[in-house]
Amino acid sequence: MSRKLQAGSASVFFRHSRGGIPVSSSRASVVVLTSSGLHVRIEPMAPHTFHVRMNRTGCFEEPSPLARLGVVVPSLAPVCWETKMREEEMGVSTDSASLRVDRSSGELSLYGEAGTLLTRQNRPPRAGCGTPASPGAAASVSDDGFETQFALAAEERIYGLGDQHGTPLMKRGCKIAICFRGGNEVHAPVPLLLSSEGWGLLMDTDRRHEFDVGCSSPDVVRIRGRRGELAFYLFAGGGLAGLLQKYMELTGPTALLPVWAYGLSFNCNQQTTARDMLEDALKFRREGIPCDMIGLEPTWMDRQFDYDAPVDWHPDRFYIPQWLPKGAHTFMGALRTAGFKLTLGLYLRDDEAGQQRNLPEDWYDYLKPFVAQGVLGFNLCTKIPVREMANIPVPADDSSDDAESLPHSTVVGRSIREGFAAQTGRRPMIYTPIGYTGIQKYAAVWSGGRSDAHLSVLGLGLSGIPHMAVDMELHTAAGIHCGFFQPWSKVNSWAYWRHPLLLDPELLRTFKSYARLRYRLLPYIYSAAHVAARTGLPIARAMPLVFPDDPHAVTLQNQYMFGDAFLVAAFTDRVYLPAGEWYDYWTGEKFAGPAEISYRVPKHAGGPLFVRSGAIVPMWPDMEYVGLQPADRLELHLYPGGAGEFALYEDDGITFGYLRGELTVSSIACRDDRRVFGVELGARVGRYPGMPDRRTWDVVVHALDKPAAVKVDGQAWRETNGSRKERPPASWSYHKKTGTLRMLVPDVVERPASLRLEIVRSGGRDVRRMSGRQRSQPKPNGSRRTAGELEKDIEVGLDTGSTAKALSALERWWSVRMAEAGSVVDVREHWLAMNGLFVRTAERKGRTLHEIAGGDPLLRSRFQPTDSAEDAFNSLVQIAARIIEYGKRQGDTYGIVRQATDIIKSEIDRELSLHAIADRLHLNSSYLSRKFKQEIGLSFSDYVLEKKMGLAKELLQAGSTVVTAAERTGFKDASYFNRVFRKYWGVTPGGMRSLE
Repeated sequence: MSRKLQAGSASVFFRHSRGGIPVSSSRASVVVLTSSGLHVRIEPMAPHTFHVRMNRTGCFEEPSPLARLGVVVPSLAPVCWETKMREEEMGVSTDSASLRVDRSSGELSLYGEAGTLLTRQNRPPRAGCGTPASPGAAASVSDDGFETQFALAAEERIYGLGDQHGTPLMKRGCKIAICFRGGNEVHAPVPLLLSSEGWGLLMDTDRRHEFDVGCSSPDVVRIRGRRGELAFYLFAGGGLAGLLQKYMELTGPTALLPVWAYGLSFNCNQQTTARDMLEDALKFRREGIPCDMIGLEPTWMDRQFDYDAPVDWHPDRFYIPQWLPKGAHTFMGALRTAGFKLTLGLYLRDDEAGQQRNLPEDWYDYLKPFVAQGVLGFNLCTKIPVREMANIPVPADDSSDDAESLPHSTVVGRSIREGFAAQTGRRPMIYTPIGYTGIQKYAAVWSGGRSDAHLSVLGLGLSGIPHMAVDMELHTAAGIHCGFFQPWSKVNSWAYWRHPLLLDPELLRTFKSYARLRYRLLPYIYSAAHVAARTGLPIARAMPLVFPDDPHAVTLQNQYMFGDAFLVAAFTDRVYLPAGEWYDYWTGEKFAGPAEISYRVPKHAGGPLFVRSGAIVPMWPDMEYVGLQPADRLELHLYPGGAGEFALYEDDGITFGYLRGELTVSSIACRDDRRVFGVELGARVGRYPGMPDRRTWDVVVHALDKPAAVKVDGQAWRETNGSRKERPPASWSYHKKTGTLRMLVPDVVERPASLRLEIVRSGGRDVRRMSGRQRSQPKPNGSRRTAGELEKDIEVGLDTGSTAKALSALERWWSVRMAEAGSVVDVREHWLAMNGLFVRTAERKGRTLHEIAGGDPLLRSRFQPTDSAEDAFNSLVQIAARIIEYGKRQGDTYGIVRQATDIIKSEIDRELSLHAIADRLHLNSSYLSRKFKQEIGLSFSDYVLEKKMGLAKELLQAGSTVVTAAERTGFKDASYFNRVFRKYWGVTPGGMRSLE
């Protein structure tokens, strides 16, 4: 027998009886009473989600715990489902899944859309009495808690369950206590379990319980609780990302933070005063370090806030004259003028016995005066550090369950968010160190410094909490690297002194570089945050989320994807690159995956960072805080080698208008068929208050050789010289040394269709065929370097006397050039170009090529161009070898100069003086100066300046900021760098950066 039902239809009740087992049903649920006396209620919440409740009384209190807390939201769409009765079981089916219950034992089996078994209980569940039939009535059966277990497949992987110190991302083999006290250090216990076999489970309880995930018995996951009924949500189908989206549909969307909260936040020392706080803030501005949010510990108030009475600013530390408490003259007004947003610390309510009490309904009223003064967020704190809280034993009596109050911070976060929204119409920034399932709808989560900090971020991302940040480990480059590639970034002084300006100069440069990169990436990060809010897919994505079918990737814990484009490795020099092509962000080198590499981190970086081919990365211009400049000009960085898509989400960044549809979405897609790299710039769809009507896309295409043509909407654009000061319309430029193409593409709101960009690669005949002779080409080595980069390698090899480096780079350079050559004219052009490089090298040594050739008539003949590609290449090899041989014949003098130039090239980002390098080489500075001039043809200072200015120009034309270019070339003072650069090149750094 079967009966179709639809939620929202008229109430229908019916009763079946098979073998003495009664079954009852309503429009929303069906209840089975098993032969063992267990009442099993099944309610389809969505086509893929079932709510299961079991107890021994048949009385199911409404609403259930997570619904009462507002964690689970009722579905607005009706769910069509039907029941089917068989001999020993009853099934509840939707279009996407079915749940079958054994009418004798109460065991459940979950099936997917295709009828595939996803999971099953492999022993009868045990459940307590639940709620008595009427208030005050005693339960007829003693409440002995609940227990259930589900079978695990041999290769099944389990994720989720929140953040607990000392556990891996994959939880199989672990025992996880869903509590704060009496267990391991835990910030956010989330009773959400996600399986690689396509099913998920969320426990419906606010009491302490435990998951034993294949720890005691390797082939089962066991769930136990001391009190109450057994209740949970089961959802079916899809990979981990799909399961997270189903969880989000069940619980509601994640809170989108204000756009400025995705920048950098700084928490002051707990003993700070208003003057100290302003000094901390102004240090960021004086040093040009971007930062938006500045926070105070709970010591800002005149007494401890107990939620029952008002508090005020501390009269000594934060004095505000009562006759004029608001305005630009206050310390809060000064912060606003400098672009900072203030957050205040609040202790979560907790009495001396460790039992958290109910909150007064109107307690948010005590915060309203501070919000009216300009406070934009709150930091929820625990009086007892989480690390110590974990060591507090749980009492053996029954009151311990209620003392835990797992959802407490969720309730506080919800009250603040709703109160702040009603008062201001804006989104607050709320962040808490502890939370329970549902906290993601109201607040972000943070934790203090700990080993393997990134595992907390990734673990909560796999548990439905995408906004997790760990205090940045400020005193290591690796800690800075990881700290800036989190969903939100936080430097926390607390009881210490962790201001970036207290770092040593090397780390300070690293910190500045990462902070500026973070702010340039904000449109990319904010778009990923929109995706997280809507689908649950976190900003920082563990490898199993993105590469579930790669058996090597799913085991990795020290690397993750940051949005769609970036692969971040944290605290490791071993990197695994999944299938596809990958760009080293720091060096531009290209690698082919799958491959595992040993990575050497560049001096200016703190860890490996790769960009996948096909990536589309929008960037803002440099700014010190969000809102400093309008978003009417964006850079669009494109990485060829594969197909890619990106949706750019934009809104006003501060209000809840995005929930009402006040936002724009720009869809961008790229494709690459190896001959044409095409880009579709979709029109902006939607509107929001304050949006710019016009926009300019500064398109930057990476790792290309010079293209044959560039077209926009089918119209060919003309090439312009990259050194031109003004950018003509409908033009593009190519920067050989950086291997990047740049073009300005105007955009307007009213544009109805996509803009089409086509970069046509040079793909002529293989010139080697014209000579009738062939030369073997170098085999791919996992990376693909541009011709400009290879020219640098050739120069370094010639200058340092490294024959292997120079000739290897020369062979690869010739292969790249011949791949794009279409005639003998091209062969001669490339041959002449390389000879120009040889001439410059010889001149630096104070010689000419003919002097270096000496009396060798055969070599002199090599200075004449030839039509044969092979002969041309052979002549270049011989000339390069003679240059190196000549240098080596100069003896110790050339060796000394070579050591000096090596130091200059490797330490170009530092201040370089003749005396310092002479001391390092144990030489007299006058002697080194004389030999340097003799061999290089330039004075030491002129040579250093030439190298610094050359690198600065490359950086600026590749899109670097003026400040970054100054730092990367060893100038501490940006204004002095401006003067030197203008004198050398005849144009300001800003002017050079805007050149085509």
